[in-house]
Order: sequence, then C-alpha cells, then structure tokens
Amino acid sequence: MVKKSNLYQATLRDMLALEFPTNVRVSPNGTRVAFSVATTNWRDNRYESHCHIYDDVTGATRQLTRYGDVRQIEWVDDETLVLLKAYDEKAQIWLLEGGTGEGWQITDHTTGVEWFHPFAGGMIFMARQPEKDEKKARSDQYGKYTHFEQEESASAVYFIGIQEWQDYQRQWRAATEEEAKKLVAPVVELSKLFTEPIAIKEIIVSPTGDALYLNCWKGDDLVYARETRVFQIKLDARASLARYLKRERAKLEEKKDSSPAPKEKEDWSYLGKLAELKLPKGTRVVAVSPDGVELLLGYKQRDQMFYTREDLWLAGEKAVGRAKDPAKCLRLMTNITAGFDRELMTVHWTEAGIFGDFIDRTRVCLAYLDGHSKTSPIDLGVFEFGDFHVSKSGHLALSGTNAESFVEVYLAAPTKKKKKWDVRKLTNFAGQIEPWDLGTVETIRWQSRDGVEIEGILRKPSHFDPSKKYPLVLVVHGGPTWFSADYLLSGEDMRYYPALQFNLKDMLVLKPNYRGSIGRGQAFEELNVNNLGVGDLWDLESAVDHLVQLGWVDPEKIGCMGWSQGGYISAFVGLHSEKFKAVSVGAGISDWYTYHISNDIPDFTRDYLSGSPFHDRALYEKTAPISNLSGAKTPMLIQHGSEDRRVPLSNATELYRGLKEMGVPVELFIYPGMGHPITKPRENHAVMYQNLNWFSHYLLGEDLKLE
Repeated sequence: MVKKSNLYQATLRDMLALEFPTNVRVSPNGTRVAFSVATTNWRDNRYESHCHIYDDVTGATRQLTRYGDVRQIEWVDDETLVLLKAYDEKAQIWLLEGGTGEGWQITDHTTGVEWFHPFAGGMIFMARQPEKDEKKARSDQYGKYTHFEQEESASAVYFIGIQEWQDYQRQWRAATEEEAKKLVAPVVELSKLFTEPIAIKEIIVSPTGDALYLNCWKGDDLVYARETRVFQIKLDARASLARYLKRERAKLEEKKDSSPAPKEKEDWSYLGKLAELKLPKGTRVVAVSPDGVELLLGYKQRDQMFYTREDLWLAGEKAVGRAKDPAKCLRLMTNITAGFDRELMTVHWTEAGIFGDFIDRTRVCLAYLDGHSKTSPIDLGVFEFGDFHVSKSGHLALSGTNAESFVEVYLAAPTKKKKKWDVRKLTNFAGQIEPWDLGTVETIRWQSRDGVEIEGILRKPSHFDPSKKYPLVLVVHGGPTWFSADYLLSGEDMRYYPALQFNLKDMLVLKPNYRGSIGRGQAFEELNVNNLGVGDLWDLESAVDHLVQLGWVDPEKIGCMGWSQGGYISAFVGLHSEKFKAVSVGAGISDWYTYHISNDIPDFTRDYLSGSPFHDRALYEKTAPISNLSGAKTPMLIQHGSEDRRVPLSNATELYRGLKEMGVPVELFIYPGMGHPITKPRENHAVMYQNLNWFSHYLLGEDLKLE
C-alpha cells in the first residue's frame, strides 16, 4: 500500500499548467532583466509566453504583456525593449519605449517575422518571401507539388529603419486612400544582393553596425546542413534604405506619368557589398567581437559527424575576408577550445568578454573564455535551465535551477574578487509548487557490462525506504547527443513523462545518461557508434541490476519509456530484453532502414552505422528493434505525431503491425498535426495520461485506462 504524504499530490494538469521563465535578456547596464514566462492556454489549446521585466532600481518584477505569444526579446538600450510577438501564427516586431505598455508594431510582414536583431538605428530581420510569381505561375498551370529536396528557399533578410517607420506611419494616418498608395514602407530586402538561390539559416550582426554574417545552406532541407556557406554583407543600412526609398518613389511617379517600361533585371548593388568567405567546409560564424575586428567561428576540424565536437576558433575579419581558399583560412584560425572536452552551445561576446554554456555530466554550466586556450567554468550555485544572457557591463542573467529548487530568474553581477559573483534571485516561481510532495532527485553511477561508468538521475518518493523493493521505470532522453539533468523538475516531467506522479505511486524513476550522451567528452559520445541499441541495452540492464543489487527495486516490476532516440532505445529493450514488463515508445525508430529512407536527416544513420543501407544492411538489421520481432513479448505503448519528418510515422505503424502479428499487447496513438515534438497542452496531457496509466497497469496491476 502506498504511504500517503500530507503534502499536495500534484496532478497531470498541475504539471502542464506550471509557469516557468525562459528567454532571459539583461539590459546593457545590467539594471533591468526582461524574460518570457511560459503559460498554458487551455481554452485555445496552446502554449503562450508573456514578457515580464525586473527593475533593479525599484526591486520589482511586473508583467509587461498580457496578449499574444512573445517569441524573442532584445534590448536596444536600457530603456527600449523590442519583442517578437504573435497574435496568430505570424509574429511581428513590437517596440516598447520606457519598458511600459503593449508597445507599437513596427513590421507587418505578410509571412510573419522569424527572427530579428537591433542594428544601425533599425532592425535586421529574417522572414520568408511572399510566394514568388514563378511559383504561382507553376501552381496555376500544374497544380501544387513539391520537388523533393530541390525546392528553392524562400528565406530572406530585411532591414527596417525605426525613425523611417515612425515617419511612414504618421504620413499613412494623415493620407487619403489614394495618397496612401503612393507611400513606400521603409523596409528593404538585403538578400536581393544574392544572385543565386540560397537558404539563410542564421544571421550574426556586427556590433559596430556595418556588417552582417549569413550562415547559409543550398536549400532549407537538412540534407544540406553540412554544406554551410558563409557570406558577409558590408553596408551602411540607413543609406541603403534611403536609396531604396528614393528609387521606389521614383518608380511610382514613372508608373503614374507613363506606360510601364519593359521589365529589366534590377541592380541591387547599392544595398551593400556581398562576399562569400572562403572558410573550411562546415564552418559557421558564431559571434563578432565588440569592435568588429575578430570573428568567432564554429568548426569541426576532424570531421562533420553528428557526434563530433564543434570547437570555437578565432580569426581576424579582414584576414579571413582576403583569404582565397579554405586551406588559407584554416591557417588564419586559432582554436580556443581545443583543450576543453565539451561543446559550447550558446555564446555571447560583449565588452565583458566571451561567455558560453556547456553540458557537464548532468548540468548545463556557464563558462568564460579568455580568447586564447583557457575556458573557466563559472560557479553561480545554480545551473542554466533554458537561457542565459550577458550585458555590456558584464552582468549575467539566466533561468536557473538545480536538484532542490524550481526554475527562477537570476541576476549575477561581477565583483572585485576574482571569479566571485553577486547572485540574486529575481523571481518566485517556486511558489507554485511550495506545498507539493516532490520527492528527491540525485545522481547515481554504475558500471555497464563492458566496464564503462554510466550515470543517471534517480527520483525517489519523499518517504523512500532503502529496505523496501520498489517498481522502477526508466525515462530515456532523446538525442543521442543530449542528456538528462539533475533538476528538481525538467521539461519532460512537465510535458511527456510524469516522473513526479510515478513517485507519488511509490515508484522509482531513473533517467540514464547512456553512452553517446553529451556532457562526458568526445570519447564517451562515440561509444555508441556502430553499437546503437546494443550498448544502450547494456547500460540500461546494468542500471536495473545495480538497483536490484542495492535492494531497492523489484526485478519483476521494471518499465522503460522515452521520446525520439529514447523511444528507439525503449523499443530496442522491449524487443531484446526480458527484464522489462512494459515499454512506451514515443516518436521512436523501429527499423533503421525504414528510418533512413524516410527521415529528413539521412546522414544520421550513415554516421552512426558507418555507411548506407543500400550497400550493406547487416549493421542496420543488427541494431534495429524489430530485428528480434519473433521473440517479442513485452507490451508496448506507441505514441507518434502524424506529421513527424524527423522520425516518420511509418516507424510506428511498422512496429505496431509487427507486434500485432506476434500477438503482443500493443497500442498506437497518433497525434494529428503534430511533428516530432508534441506542442499543444491537451495533446501533452494525453501523452502523460497514457504513459501514467500504461505503467500503472503493467507494474502496479491497476485497470488499464488509456482514453
């Protein structure tokens, strides 16, 4: 019988309704912190984010926006905030002066804005081009179709001037209907400089306001990810906009006064100077120094495999611009993270220096880079949860958590003492869970079958008794180059797998960081190459054996679940092990061949299984869950999005048909309109509900209720 605590027993809806901070941005002088708060809109069945702001002068935090979904936040100066906000699926840029009110809209792009950054008295932004005339003509003649992996990208980069937009709006409000038709919106497409189709994937702006760096692919599809090309646009954005407006106004006058002239190819060179940097294959620009003189580059020197660490390199902007070939460029680059066996993810370069975050075992940590070869971890007492930011003054702001505390916003100010920070908590999101029975979270380690040390996060009920044998469920992370964190409540606890509710049912929950997980260095990340599934099974079975040996686990009551790569591993252990009494497969791979021919990242299998299945399928079959279908016995719950391109639905249906044929208990739930992740509250509720009841039935003997 489960021993009940006097504390509150949180429900699945409680988990899904939790609010938490993300997208943290600190003002240039470090006196204000803006951040998004993720909220759940049950009525409209969507997640929304609203902007909140902390003022260091008053010490108060207040909600800034109440409507729409805030997707990006940036400071222009200490008083002016800019948001990317959507009231429907199409987001636009909004500017708030003085940090008050809902602000005013400064873009009205037909397809919506995807990203922006303050630049030269205006905004650089990325968006999709409205449908091109030639595509419309094709549709009118032949109907709608897609040329697989050959469609030209519609990505584009624009500049809008703030003062010009204010003037335009004043004129538009005062104009008659006919006069309004003669006005030209102060928005210019800078990507007109390209003379060939290109997919713009990332824009890095120079802090000096005179250059853009565009990381581009041949097309939007992920098959082109390793063919990154980097372009530089040198420009005077305000002058380019002025010339554009003058030309467009002149065209309107010509159109009014005479019949249209024959259409000629327009010369866009006045917008700026476009040049391709001859960087080594796969290199991308990560950041630009505050003075615009140096570039911070991301480059995998050994190879471009999925599991290979990307190092950070420094190079002079002018020297790289003059280099004639990649070999020359590489000689100009200096690797500044070669001795740091971790990969830096988000990087900020301000006057205070270069800062980055990295995964170290079970935590996301922050570090300072000296620009030479030293990377120094920063100890703030909390670990990054979703975002961090650095101001010009050197203030650090982040959403942070650990094994004992819920996610909060923190502001850290540098002190005169070396490596010391004055850290303050700005929020109290923990108030939501203060009365809850949360159990405990700790990191444990064990030896796998081949002697490799594996670690994982163990959640225990609050009344854990080491002399008692508990049911055990494993929650396996995706990736494989990802990790499970020792956080009090993590993302999957609130959206996919109800670890807390399993604890409340007197079950242990283990989240293993199996071989191939990030945060243990390059060698550990390669332990699953040509060993997918097989090595993972060693790690999971040895974890079960370890906990059974400790006397904490009932070996007859073991379950396993996971999403994406975690779904694949769950399927593999369900079909290749007798230790598990039930498994749940979320968006998982059933057959590597099926996966290879239908997914959007075919390089994944070529990397991890050393080649194409069209030449040799032996390793693909050995490591596929379905290869042991004839011996299947374990009941399996399958959950999958209907529009998943990363792991197409065919993987789920193949697994379902095979298990049905073998007479194994199996249920398949398909989520219409969902891609690889499940992104709506009600659907996430269903995912969690099905998992909670599936394992409660097979491990605890409760009635099976899935709908």
